[in-house]
Amino acid sequence: MKCALSKMNDTMRRFDPRGGQLAFALALCAAWGCSGGSITGTPSGSGNGTAGAGGALANAGGTRANAGTGNGVSFPTAGVNAGGATSLPSGGGTSLPGAGANAGGSTPLPMGVDPLTLIPERIRRLANAEFDASVQVLTATAQSPGQAFAPDARQDGFTLNDAQRVDNVTAKQIFAAATDISAALDVTKAAPCADMTKSDACARAFIASYGQKAYRRPLSSDESAGLFTVYQTGEKGATYADGIRLVVRALINSAGFLYLTELGDGAAAATGTAVALTPYELASSLAYLVTNAPPDDQLLADALAGALATPEGRATAFWRLIGTASARDRVIRVVREWLGVDRLAITDKDATAYPAFAGLKAAMDAESVDFITSLIADSSGNIDELLSANWTKVNDPKLAQLYGASGSGRITLPTRRGILNQAAFLSVFAHASESGPVLRGVDMARRVACIDIPSPTTLNIQVIPPLPDPKKTTRERFQVHATDALCAGCHDTIDAFGFAFEEYDGMGQFRSMEAGKAVDSSVVLKAGTDFDGSYADGNALSIAMSKSAQVRTCFARHMFRASAGRSDSSVTGTEQAFLSYWQALPADQQGNILQTLLTFVQSPLFTHRRAP
Repeated sequence: MKCALSKMNDTMRRFDPRGGQLAFALALCAAWGCSGGSITGTPSGSGNGTAGAGGALANAGGTRANAGTGNGVSFPTAGVNAGGATSLPSGGGTSLPGAGANAGGSTPLPMGVDPLTLIPERIRRLANAEFDASVQVLTATAQSPGQAFAPDARQDGFTLNDAQRVDNVTAKQIFAAATDISAALDVTKAAPCADMTKSDACARAFIASYGQKAYRRPLSSDESAGLFTVYQTGEKGATYADGIRLVVRALINSAGFLYLTELGDGAAAATGTAVALTPYELASSLAYLVTNAPPDDQLLADALAGALATPEGRATAFWRLIGTASARDRVIRVVREWLGVDRLAITDKDATAYPAFAGLKAAMDAESVDFITSLIADSSGNIDELLSANWTKVNDPKLAQLYGASGSGRITLPTRRGILNQAAFLSVFAHASESGPVLRGVDMARRVACIDIPSPTTLNIQVIPPLPDPKKTTRERFQVHATDALCAGCHDTIDAFGFAFEEYDGMGQFRSMEAGKAVDSSVVLKAGTDFDGSYADGNALSIAMSKSAQVRTCFARHMFRASAGRSDSSVTGTEQAFLSYWQALPADQQGNILQTLLTFVQSPLFTHRRAP
């Protein structure tokens, strides 16, 4: 354990050299221990929160912490295939040893697996939603302080991002949240102590159990000792409850709570060799990937029994977790982040141009959630239906009216096919007072078809938006890009995607006329895709994309990035290795959302890391 903690400490410095932002005040005591020192002040990011020689623990005000006062729809619980397991090439079905099985650190991989294709060893800070879920499990409350944190830094559009750090702003927000959470703790329930003459024993028992839940693994003796020092500091001259609350505050501020490790057992391993995750790391990685939350008791038991060391065991655990509400929310989040529709929450419109938008925004957001939920729980769960379904689910009849339909619940929309023709997507990828063919086109080209569309800034091109002209349609105004030799190369592709959806305005409402002229949504796509051709509108294009092998492969790429928490050049080989596992699936499963996620879980890419 000490070896692993030392490795985590070294890795923390390597990944986040501004150590003062992590090792502030209470985190020092909780994660690495402090003996008789004083820690004063809230985190400032300057590295000044260090242990001294005093013996008091104070907050920003100089005073010790006082006594002071889903929708019910479940995803499938069985695999798309009867066995729930995916066949892996090159020995991928071989049982993999858990961490600690090899004394030297390096771990044998299944035959044919190149360790250079593995994700590098790393630590990863919890995303805001993961922080909230972790707090809720730890405190058995519904508190969601992470919703008020600075937004997650994203990679490839996904909030699961191993590059996230605890910066000055986040450190202060976490510190404040920990203070509030600990102050609200019902100590009589969380740390009961019937005999106060044995309060030290009660505190030690609480630290062992609560600390293991917070860190998602047993505490080391040094960690336990450090936290008991925190307890003593809070209890001195005050009460047992004060000491317990200070321990909770320290735990939530600590690196052990805030970060997930993927370092193995800490034993030395040669550069470029494979390192197996420990059973506790496997349980945490699987739980956060599938449910956005810490592992439950069953998953930890499975991990310790070695079940998660095999693809079949991980498949069984995956399908059990998928049946939970938290897994439903996590999968929906991934799909929405892939297409960008989750950004509807921060999308606003000009009230003059779109007076109905504000009143329908919540219904639009709910539609995408309910549509994806129903697609996975009640229908095929496949990418082709996601893009081409002739139905949706709405909770507001006014949104149905926007679509030219009536009623609520599941409604048929023969003239609106799939999620790209829904109001959430069309509103996000539009401007405040008009449609956005470039925004829509770029997003679809990059995220649905995986066509490389470079940013104009990388090409040293200064983009000048076309001027408003009440005598021209949006398409007529934006077609000017394709007449510029510098822009035409990209806009021939961008415009073919974007103009196909011009029959919808900036909030997704159908229009046949604009500026006194008929709207033209017909396009000819010549982008070298397997669905190049002529299309009358966005519905026809969506149906074609739903049948595309290129689109399915693009979807798989993004699901890898959403699962790996990384999308830079360091994992290019890993992504290609994942695709080889995914391509081994039966053709009718390659477009399935859950099966694609399971493929990552069952592969060695999930269980092993590459030593730096």
